[in-house]
Amino acid sequence: KAVVSTQSGHYGRAYRGLWGGSHCRDGSPCQTLRSCDCAPDVCDGAEMYAQQYRDHLLTLCPGGKGLAGFIGEGMGGMTAAMMQSKGFYKKAYEITKSFGGVNIMDEVQTGFGRLGTHYWGFEYHGVRPDIITAAKSIGNGFPLAMAVTTPEIAEAFANSSLHFNTFGGNAVASAAGLATLKAIDDDGLMENSRIVGNRFLEGFNYLREKYDHVGDCRGKGLMMAMEFVESKSTNNPMPTYKMNAILERTKDLGILLGKGGLYANCFRIQPPMCVSLEDADFTIQVMDKVFAEYQEGKIDVEAFNPNPAK
Repeated sequence: KAVVSTQSGHYGRAYRGLWGGSHCRDGSPCQTLRSCDCAPDVCDGAEMYAQQYRDHLLTLCPGGKGLAGFIGEGMGGMTAAMMQSKGFYKKAYEITKSFGGVNIMDEVQTGFGRLGTHYWGFEYHGVRPDIITAAKSIGNGFPLAMAVTTPEIAEAFANSSLHFNTFGGNAVASAAGLATLKAIDDDGLMENSRIVGNRFLEGFNYLREKYDHVGDCRGKGLMMAMEFVESKSTNNPMPTYKMNAILERTKDLGILLGKGGLYANCFRIQPPMCVSLEDADFTIQVMDKVFAEYQEGKIDVEAFNPNPAK
């Protein structure tokens, strides 16, 4: 049977996708600059993306049979915080069920309060998955992962084959996970993600308005991204070597950021959940300085060009 996943964050996204625009991101201070005809509380794009998913399954699973499941993230990770159009997952989950599949939510990056308003990505989308997978954050650096499902699915898995895991149920890992969960609650890290995340995202809006090479900005809580383009008039992705030059200069001034996105032209910004407002302000100040230097031609981008002009 087939397992279907989101394609490079492609299903349901309001930016660079076929549908969606400035009303289609749910609860984010950063909306895409692309206009749309959706009402503030209704996203027509979500219906179009859901129909695209249904059409895909009709091709993949003739007669409505052969689907094992659908897996997706609460927000795209390596796709640089790609946000689905609001309401998409509700529609997609119903379609999965109609084809006899189970819905799986990958919470490795969105889980444990990082989104600021919800502990889990599936809560943010208002859906109930059949299986939840999570890792990384649950151990705060300690190697730990988990899967949560219904008794019926767990029993079917246990009876289907021999499963062996050397480190499964490790007591030390479990203690690390329990301590992490306690710290998230005791230190108010979910609320901190909301407050500091909004400060970051407001700063990103300011930088997007100020600089022509700053394209889409998106995110919720401390799951954020900033996309770089050649110019807003074309929206063509910035070449990787120019992106690398900006990233390196930002690092030199004290800010470490990840890189990702379908075209590797995005800052992936997912700081520790204990990050402060002062940290957010410093980050925006550094970005402002670096972007100004890039705009003024003060960064030697050609030093990063793998194919320099001869």
